Amino acid sequence: MSEAKMLLAIAGLILSAFISSGAQLTVTSTPSKAPSFQDVEPIPTHTDESKHRKAIFVAARQQLTDGDFDTLEKTAQALRDSKESYIHGSWALKSFYLGVADIDYSLPDAQCIEFLNKIRAWISAKPNSATAHIALAHALIDYAWKARGIGWGDSVSGEGGTLMEERLAEAQKALEEARKLPTKCPEWWATAQSVALGQSWDKKRYFALFDEATKLEPDYIDFYSNTVLYLQPRWHGEEGESEKFIEDHANDRNGVDADIFYARMVWSLDSRRLDKNLFDAHPALSWARTASGFDQLLERYPDSLSVKSEYARLCFKAHDEKRASPLYQQIGLNMDVRVWFDDVASFRVYRKWALEE
Repeated sequence: MSEAKMLLAIAGLILSAFISSGAQLTVTSTPSKAPSFQDVEPIPTHTDESKHRKAIFVAARQQLTDGDFDTLEKTAQALRDSKESYIHGSWALKSFYLGVADIDYSLPDAQCIEFLNKIRAWISAKPNSATAHIALAHALIDYAWKARGIGWGDSVSGEGGTLMEERLAEAQKALEEARKLPTKCPEWWATAQSVALGQSWDKKRYFALFDEATKLEPDYIDFYSNTVLYLQPRWHGEEGESEKFIEDHANDRNGVDADIFYARMVWSLDSRRLDKNLFDAHPALSWARTASGFDQLLERYPDSLSVKSEYARLCFKAHDEKRASPLYQQIGLNMDVRVWFDDVASFRVYRKWALEE
C-alpha cells in the first residue's frame, strides 16, 4: 500500500470507518546513517505501521466513548472483510478490538467498571452485535488477569484467584451469546483461546477449539501464536512441545511462506518477553530457519525498520554477530519502539555488541 493510500485508510477509519479491501501494509522507513558503536542517544521511532495501528486503536476507543456504535460496527465488518494485515502477520482487526476492549491493569477498579459499562451500553444498543459481545469478553479477560496478577501461580492470592474465575466465567458467557449470532468473527476464537488458557482447558478441548478456528480462517495468525503460549511449560505444555507445534505448522505451508511463518512465530514469542534469552529457553527452536524466514521478510519488505529491528534483536539472542552487524548498521540510531518496548539500555548493549570490532 502506498503512503498516500495508507493515509487515506487512516483518515477513513477516523472519519467513516472505510477500509480498502484486501490490502496488506508495506511499511517503509529511512534509517539514519549508523555512527560508531559508542553509547549514543537512540531515536525512538514509530513506523508508519505503528501509526496505522494506533490510529485504529484511538479511533475505536473514541467511538466507544462517544457511543458511536454504528461506526464501530461498520469498522469491524470492514476490517473482517478486508483481512488487512501487518508485516508480522497480525490483522488490523486485532488493533480494533484492543481499542474497544483493552484494559490497563494499572487502572483502579472503578475505572475498569466504567469502561466495561461502556461496552455493555453497546450491547444494549446493539443486542445482535457479535462484535460487542466479543469486546466484552475480551475486556473481562483483561479484568480477570488484573485480579490475578501476572506473577507465578504461588503468588496469586485466594481473593485474586476467585475474582479471576468469576470474570472468566462471565467472559465465557459473553462468548456464548456471541456464538448464537450470525456474524462469525475470527476474534471470537482468539478470545476463546484466552479464556481456555485462564481456565486451564485440557489439550483435547483446547485443540478442538484450535481446529475449529483454523478451519474458519487458516491465516489468522493469532490462533497459532496463542497456541504457542498455551503450550509453554509454565502453562499447559511440555518441554519442546511449542517448538514442535511451530515446526509442524510451518511445514504445512509452501515455499518461502513456511520459513516466514516460522519467523513470525518466533517474533511473536519474543514479543511476549517470557524468557531472558528465547533460544536458551527453547533450545529446539531453529535459528537457521528463523533467520531464513527473516531473510525472506526482508526480501518482501526491504525498507522495514520493524523487520530489521526484530531480526537484529534475535541475532543477539542467537549469538549471530555476522548477521547482526549489517542490520545494526542499517538501523542506525532508529529504535523501533514497538520492537524494543522503549528499552534503551538493551538497544545500546545489543548495538555495541554487533558493531564493536
